[in-house]
Amino acid sequence: MALSKLNLHAPRDWERIISGEELHRLLAAGDQTGVHVVVGDVRGSTLLMREAISSREYAIITTLFAERVSRTARETSGWFDKFTGDGFIAYWICGSKPTRYLKELVSFCSRLHSDFEDSVLPEHRKNVRNLPSHVGLSLGIDSGRCAMEVVAGDFTIIGHPVVGAVRMVDAARRGETLCNVRTGLMLQREPSVEGMIQVKRTSVKTKEYPRNGQEAYFITFKQ
Repeated sequence: MALSKLNLHAPRDWERIISGEELHRLLAAGDQTGVHVVVGDVRGSTLLMREAISSREYAIITTLFAERVSRTARETSGWFDKFTGDGFIAYWICGSKPTRYLKELVSFCSRLHSDFEDSVLPEHRKNVRNLPSHVGLSLGIDSGRCAMEVVAGDFTIIGHPVVGAVRMVDAARRGETLCNVRTGLMLQREPSVEGMIQVKRTSVKTKEYPRNGQEAYFITFKQ
């Protein structure tokens, strides 16, 4: 299979992470590999669009943010999956080493939160009639095994960690990062992220557990 769109998705040093031969094999066979998945959502994006003074300016700000997400993912050894208009998916291929790239993932999330609050939101603020107080970036994280696939000509991943990360971002509020149990425990114990984050166990209500909630881990980034 031709990897013609690889430069849109892969980190700059992608062959250090996975060989072209291995990538071909995963795509051809549909085999699963270990990944960390980050799903982002811009809270209140529909209201931002409705309140925008200039629709074109809204589109420009959103496009620049999508480019920033892609660039930041690739700079931190991550793979940029897609931008959905008000959110995105990015992932890190850890293979058989579950703690691999946790530091890079943390750096990605921290940088995006800062970029959104310091650069993206101020630009939206200049272009709205009213700014709802809940507008902001939320992130959800999960880890596990996924299959890499090509759908409609673009790379994507399919598996439970994608669903888990979506559940976490749905439960997160503006400016928050939530992760599922497996990733939360790994981050608590990972020496490479010591001093970068605080990890606190919490409980959130999700689609799967709407009544009593489920355990999750709240990530706070240290400046």
